[in-house]
Amino acid sequence: MHTELHAAGDPAVAALAAARPLLVDVRPAGDVVPALAAGAVGHAGPPIHPRAMCAPMRTALAVALAIEGRAPDAAAALDLLDAGAIDVRPNHDMGGVGPMSGAVTASMPVLVARDAATGREAWCPLNEGSGKVLRYGADGPEVVARLEWMRDVLGPALAGALREHGPLDLLEVQGRALELGDECHHRTEAGSRLAHDALAPWLPEDVRAFILNNGQFFLNLAMVSAKLAMVCAADVPGSSLLTVIARNGVEVGIQLSGTGSQWFVGPAALPDPARLIDPYTLEDMNPDLGDSAIVEVYGLGALALSASPLAAPSVGLSFDDAPGLMQRFRTIAAADHPDLRLYEPAPVPAILGVDARLVVDTGIRPPVHTGIAHREPGVGQIGGGVTHPPFEAFEAAIEELDARVAAVPA
Repeated sequence: MHTELHAAGDPAVAALAAARPLLVDVRPAGDVVPALAAGAVGHAGPPIHPRAMCAPMRTALAVALAIEGRAPDAAAALDLLDAGAIDVRPNHDMGGVGPMSGAVTASMPVLVARDAATGREAWCPLNEGSGKVLRYGADGPEVVARLEWMRDVLGPALAGALREHGPLDLLEVQGRALELGDECHHRTEAGSRLAHDALAPWLPEDVRAFILNNGQFFLNLAMVSAKLAMVCAADVPGSSLLTVIARNGVEVGIQLSGTGSQWFVGPAALPDPARLIDPYTLEDMNPDLGDSAIVEVYGLGALALSASPLAAPSVGLSFDDAPGLMQRFRTIAAADHPDLRLYEPAPVPAILGVDARLVVDTGIRPPVHTGIAHREPGVGQIGGGVTHPPFEAFEAAIEELDARVAAVPA
């Protein structure tokens, strides 16, 4: 197995292998993130000025701020954003993640995951479901009503269920979900059902119905699990372990364990291949968007394609190509996962992490399964596809890593 080889030489990979994310609470974001409590708003991807954001993200942040009461309406909130009157920060820089636009404000409920051994934590907002939703830049009474219900009912109900159930072992749920045909990013129906079943005895009927009717519910749990695992593996000098891929719809940024919180960026690409919902066309697609690529950074999602026959066609791939693709993906893997298995059909270790140096050496970039946002706000998801982070970001990151290593006195 790769795990023994790489863990022996890279403490970051050993820390990643040891991470055991537990879902422990659901709390208002402002109770978890000091910057949000002080008035900041979070967004997906690397840093970007509001005037440079793609349309879905601009609208999502403006709507979120209006709901928060920071402005009388979204138009006024957008004026504040463009004037630089609002502290705007990447979610990753605040220790969390958010799907698509990733808009997060203080009152929004967030999933809180804690590592069993180290006590480190990470967070992610709750999944709204499909259709007209904030993360795609939707506005309107139904969007606001759903977010208010999530704040006032869903979040507290989940928190209460976790108090009764105890921490939910996210690694255990993902292991079972992989066995049932999820890849834990674009396909999360099994994980959503498993999470529901674990907490159902303590949930009210409307919350149970919401989770059962939202196959994407578990995506955000997989995201917070992966983010926490990468937090555990971060900041190891000299390590080329990839710890972040994040997209803001204009640029894609990456981070490495050995370079800490420094961003390395390149242009966001359009999904290719892409499977679009009729009548949308390639011209309708927004470039790569969202923090959910953290699932691939961990080693699941597109890197677990062989687990999910249903995920492949949903992103424009043929499942017949999975064996060859998986062989390719394993050439950039940091290690084999010590606990998670893929069924191909015989069980084999899942990939654990991505080695950025191997990406540069081979020219193979880690693929990302993604929902495709319409370039106009409010339309929502128009399909699914595969994207790849920019190669130049990996080259710059490895160059910086090597410079830091060379600067350390012998």
